[in-house]
Amino acid sequence: MAYKRDRGAPPATFADSVQARRGPGRSSPVAPPPRPRATWTTVNETETETHRQAARAVLQELQLREAPRQRGLVSGHRSSLPIVADGDGGRTFLLKYYLPPAPGTVYPAGARGLDYSRREAGFYRLLDSIDPSRREFPAPRTIAVGPGDPPQWLLLEWLPGAVGPAEEVIGQDHVLELQRQLSLLPTDRLIGRRGFPVEHWDPIGYLDRTRAMYDAVLCALGESRWRSVQRFFSEAIRWTDGRKHVVVHGDFHESNIVVTDEGRPFLVDFECVGVGNRDHDFAWFWIHSQRHHEWKRQLLQRWLGNTVGGDRIRAEWGVRSAVVYLALRRLRWGYLTHGEDDPRQSANLALLDAALSGGRDLFPA
Repeated sequence: MAYKRDRGAPPATFADSVQARRGPGRSSPVAPPPRPRATWTTVNETETETHRQAARAVLQELQLREAPRQRGLVSGHRSSLPIVADGDGGRTFLLKYYLPPAPGTVYPAGARGLDYSRREAGFYRLLDSIDPSRREFPAPRTIAVGPGDPPQWLLLEWLPGAVGPAEEVIGQDHVLELQRQLSLLPTDRLIGRRGFPVEHWDPIGYLDRTRAMYDAVLCALGESRWRSVQRFFSEAIRWTDGRKHVVVHGDFHESNIVVTDEGRPFLVDFECVGVGNRDHDFAWFWIHSQRHHEWKRQLLQRWLGNTVGGDRIRAEWGVRSAVVYLALRRLRWGYLTHGEDDPRQSANLALLDAALSGGRDLFPA
């Protein structure tokens, strides 16, 4: 659905399977610098209720009523309050009320709290200028945009998804079609928007973010593995530099895909949208997916199946570099929230090593 259920840390089931094949990861003897533990929750209950009251005031101003079906809806980045609202004539909407950054929030390296709302609002304004009725690009229609820069809220069309588990509703064709639709959007219209905080989802962008993670990941990686990461990205840049950039969702996985009863897929939650390699969204979906191993193997074959020679090598480097970045991001998050007691460290180190090597641990036959 449009927003993720509150389940705590991101799943790492693929990393678990890699770890099972490779054995437990090794911890580095490098002593970590002392750091206070951060919190994953962005706002406490009192602050949440204060913001919810403000969001309800917006609904009242818009002459909308809060719908009863609110359970389980949370913002993917804890950056907004999503509220389903009913209007006259049986129409249903989604109010996305953006929250101010809270002290102690762990954002990805290089990210700023206000960028999520500014980026998503900018993307919807782009869609409104080139496809206001959404006849071409599968995303919710914009109903209204709140005041301010970034705006305080967005009112969007509510997209009811088909009933059933994601395994039965979202198919491989839906995933590949949505990525094809993203690749058709004009990148120049996106990055040329004034004040738009562009995310770069490619090996150069990964390397910039990785260098900002040094202090947080060194104790888990050790100097030798850290140097391997730097060499890897240098080679990845050599293979992927010059590829055509496309619009990248940035957080492409099942929670941000809605398939209607008619079988039409839509994308939601554009807080991380940017430009970069087309392989980023595929890798993000592939690694986060908890589907059966054979289903994921078939999806990978379909993604790489139309590429040969140098194009196949470049696609593999694109996928590998995105996975390396994801593993490092998870390691950083684990250290900042759990210190040396990160329960996912071994699994994420195994995922990192598999992506660095690029063998069968990452690309099973």
